[in-house]
Amino acid sequence: MNITQAFQETVVQGDHRGMIDLLKKYEQTNRLSINERGWVYWNVSDGYALLREPKPLYANHLAFFEWGKENLAPEQLHWIVTDSTQALSLSLGDDFNHWIDWYQYACDHAPKLDSNRGARFESHRALCGTFWALERYSEMAQVLENMEQLIEEDDQWCNLLFARITYNKQRLAYLYHSRDEREADSLLHDTMHLIDKIDWSSLDQMKKEEVIGSWQWLNASRSSQRDIHIAMNNLACMLTDIEKHGESVRLFTRLQDSGYALNGYAFSKYLCSVWESEGIEAVREELAANATFEMSELVKHSPRLSEVLEQLKHDKNEN
Repeated sequence: MNITQAFQETVVQGDHRGMIDLLKKYEQTNRLSINERGWVYWNVSDGYALLREPKPLYANHLAFFEWGKENLAPEQLHWIVTDSTQALSLSLGDDFNHWIDWYQYACDHAPKLDSNRGARFESHRALCGTFWALERYSEMAQVLENMEQLIEEDDQWCNLLFARITYNKQRLAYLYHSRDEREADSLLHDTMHLIDKIDWSSLDQMKKEEVIGSWQWLNASRSSQRDIHIAMNNLACMLTDIEKHGESVRLFTRLQDSGYALNGYAFSKYLCSVWESEGIEAVREELAANATFEMSELVKHSPRLSEVLEQLKHDKNEN
């Protein structure tokens, strides 16, 4: 079994500790190319992030940054700051501001090329999403501007649809917390219209899979049907959070009708919006039709569902 296969096995198993140990051993016993070493750094950080261990995460990522400044080609500098889970996990150890510094360094020193547009987009996306999660809404504005400028670089970019839906999602969140309801409603209308007009037959049926965390993975095409479904799923989750429940239900319904399987997090958001827009009976029907998730698990994802759970228990006792 080669390193890629062994790595993929730990990912499938969710063995974050095993993945870290595997990559560290691989690094110590092999002469690695620049791209291989960058891949190891990125995934070791990802493992620590998924384990919610901010101290070793910070140590590894600081080493990644210092090594990257000396060894990565300038166009690859955004590689270091392309994952929101890593960024958010740093905040657990009060080191998130270092991530902002690394991001700014990449913005200042990386050329804007076609060959690194995917990584640059993921870099902006990661920081903007982390600002949202940390409720640092005012700081989203500059990153959103960076994203918009990137999207406008090339109207033939293969990832344009994925990027536009993703950008609109994050801008909607920003506008919601800026209390700019008119602009938010206008953008939401445009976004739903954009999705309604998608020519699904023009999208790739299959997605070429690259190794997670690699430079190729970050710059891969996001033009498959699954990629756009993922962007729509993320948008639908955000719409629940910003209380656009009717549109959220509409998107989630389209996704499920197309065969896209919602994970527990997304299904919890869907139920929240169903509850707000259609009531408790509609929630009961959705739960009866989908026995994949326990209600207690869904409440962990969306604590607001605790009210739904209590009402369901009350109704059951009444009957």
